[in-house]
Amino acid sequence: MDLFSSFHSVLRGDRGAPQTGAETVEKLCDRVVNSTLLEDRRAAVTALKSCARDWKLDVGTKGMGALVNVLKTDRMDVAIIKVTIETLDLLCSKDLPQKGAKVSDDLGLMFTEIFIKDPKNVTIILDILEEYDFYVRLYAIQFLATLLANMPNQLQDCILASPVGVSRLMDLLDDRREVIRNDGLLLLISLTQSNAEIQKIVAFENAFDRLLVIIIEEDGIDGGIIVQDCLQLTLNLLRYNVSNQNFFRESSCIQKIQYLINALDAKKGHEAAVPSKPWSDQKIANTALVMDLIRILVVPNSPNTAINQNVMGQAHIIHTLIDVALNNAVPAKVQIQALRAMADSIRGNPSNQDVLSKSFVVADMSEDNKQKDASPMSALFALITIATCTAESFVIRAAAAYALECYLHENHDAQVTLVSALKTSTVAQNGQQLGSHLMSSFLEFDRKDVYKSWFAGTIIIHMLEGNVEARKEALNLQPRSLDDDDSSLLHKSMFALLSAHREGVDIRVKLGYLCLIAVWLCECPAAVQNFLTEGANLQFLIEQVSQSSGVDPVVQGLAAYILGLCYEYNDDSDANMTRSSLQSLVVNRIGVDIYMSRLERLRSSNAFTAGLTNLGSISDDVEVDENGLPAVYFDSSFIQLLKATLDDISKSITNPKSKKPQRKLQPVLDDTAEKSVIQSYKDIIANQDQEIGSLKQKIRELEDRLQLALQSHANQVDSLNGSITKLQSNIDANSAKFVELEKEQEDLLVCLADQDIVLKRYRQKLRQYGEVIESDDDADA
Repeated sequence: MDLFSSFHSVLRGDRGAPQTGAETVEKLCDRVVNSTLLEDRRAAVTALKSCARDWKLDVGTKGMGALVNVLKTDRMDVAIIKVTIETLDLLCSKDLPQKGAKVSDDLGLMFTEIFIKDPKNVTIILDILEEYDFYVRLYAIQFLATLLANMPNQLQDCILASPVGVSRLMDLLDDRREVIRNDGLLLLISLTQSNAEIQKIVAFENAFDRLLVIIIEEDGIDGGIIVQDCLQLTLNLLRYNVSNQNFFRESSCIQKIQYLINALDAKKGHEAAVPSKPWSDQKIANTALVMDLIRILVVPNSPNTAINQNVMGQAHIIHTLIDVALNNAVPAKVQIQALRAMADSIRGNPSNQDVLSKSFVVADMSEDNKQKDASPMSALFALITIATCTAESFVIRAAAAYALECYLHENHDAQVTLVSALKTSTVAQNGQQLGSHLMSSFLEFDRKDVYKSWFAGTIIIHMLEGNVEARKEALNLQPRSLDDDDSSLLHKSMFALLSAHREGVDIRVKLGYLCLIAVWLCECPAAVQNFLTEGANLQFLIEQVSQSSGVDPVVQGLAAYILGLCYEYNDDSDANMTRSSLQSLVVNRIGVDIYMSRLERLRSSNAFTAGLTNLGSISDDVEVDENGLPAVYFDSSFIQLLKATLDDISKSITNPKSKKPQRKLQPVLDDTAEKSVIQSYKDIIANQDQEIGSLKQKIRELEDRLQLALQSHANQVDSLNGSITKLQSNIDANSAKFVELEKEQEDLLVCLADQDIVLKRYRQKLRQYGEVIESDDDADA
């Protein structure tokens, strides 16, 4: 009753007359500042809180300073602190636009700027978090969240300026009251999204262990939204932050990821043991975040990736990822993320790649053909099956193809092994042949599933990419299982391209064949000679490039590019099809201008730019074309190859004066030639060593001269500094004497003035006595 009566007396004004809002707020602010009783100040602050909803501008402009002062002086009273923080939060919250109004007046943003302008204000709120009272902590967290939403960069700077600001926030994670802990967790998530310094401080406040404890208490990935928030904060701390990633690994946190996935059965070792019960949406979201966490630690081309991959291999995380990625009981979203995480974890790492090659999974059993004893299949065969399976979504097929790409990355032995597996003699599991399955998917294109042959071709491309031995091995393959033709795989690929062209299938089918042929011919003279032995191959390419209509520009550009490869890597071993004859065909039958225009149209095509994204980052909302198919035409690795070689090849074949390049791959060298080449390399290395030694000697001489010069300069500087010090002391002494002389002069002038006054007084008296004073000085008398 005292509170309401006090507030009512404020509203009545003088003689009971009602007051305006501004007058009421002004009187309340005066009471907050000048009242001696705590109860009066508390009542005034509570009244200001009520006024803040209707008279926000007046309360904010007149009462902000008073409210901040309350936080400083009345810290011991929980009730007034709670109401004060509530009032500040109301003032700084953004207003929603009123009905009929176009935009909000943004008073909250203005008052936020006023409050944050002094970093000490934020420090006060952080110090108040020490108070254990439930509502004080809760309102303080909510107020900080409001400030962060309005001006995130400024609040982050204020928190960094506070010596214990981050520690206060981290203590919220240890609060046993879930509401406080959860709101504090959300605040830390927002706070660590874009500030590397705060991320480092939070990480070194033992954040990873604290978050792991909360996740375990909340039942791991089977837990609720709190687990998701903990994982999200962990991702914020690790993403783009190498220092935190190192700390995460050194704290043995990578090994704990195994327990987060929680997909192993201790009795079955590393057998797939994903539970068969339905997955909730929350568990799917939690597991996807764990997969994102793994991918952050093994980002391609990062300096820490190799170390983190080794730790994951030792912790058997790779086995778990394989189990999850190739288990059909797992939801598609999780399976896609697991495929990508597994791919990045083995990319370029021989031991982890070996784990995948030796892994087996249980074959999927359809409803029509269930078996009691399902035989396991190779994990590699399972990946190929997923990538070429029409029933799967495009995204999961792309993820499987990306996993195979990472398995083959810098894995020359695996490339040669899989190329050899394309022979019909290599038998896979379930009565199928891995080679024949991949070859049939590639060569026997499907009109309804244009990506079946495209994905198969992409896999074969990565089997040949950057490996001359694998390309030569593939030239000897004669896949007789498909038909009675004994042609090599390269010629069969070209024949499949001709068939696809005649039947007018989707362009992606043609691009799959053209890309494989281009990768095969690049830097492989043996493949070029094999390709040119069939005259129809060259004739088809020339026809595609020279036609003015009816051919897709992308197909024309790739045909022109392949012609350039045939020219660039032709070692002239076949007298019937030399470099000069190929160049003549391009110049005379096609024309230089037309040839160059085909390459330029390829470079500027949408298909070229759409291929800049690798298969491991394609999402469900991938752009589609007019036919409803994903607008994906090239693998990113092929785009990189095209960009690296297109300019050189186009200049080479269109320049009639171009000579045979010096860089050629020789198949075999005899002993004498080999010794000669080796000796020449040794001579070059010896000359380079001699030159390096001479340069090192010159560097040492220059360093000695530099040290002498620096020493001389240092001595000169010391001498000059001594002279400056001496001169400064002389100046100080003379200045002191000058001041003393000035003072003496002033004293003398004062004495002289006094004497003049006395003298004038005596002269005046003498005149009074009748004396005559003969002097000019008394003229003024």
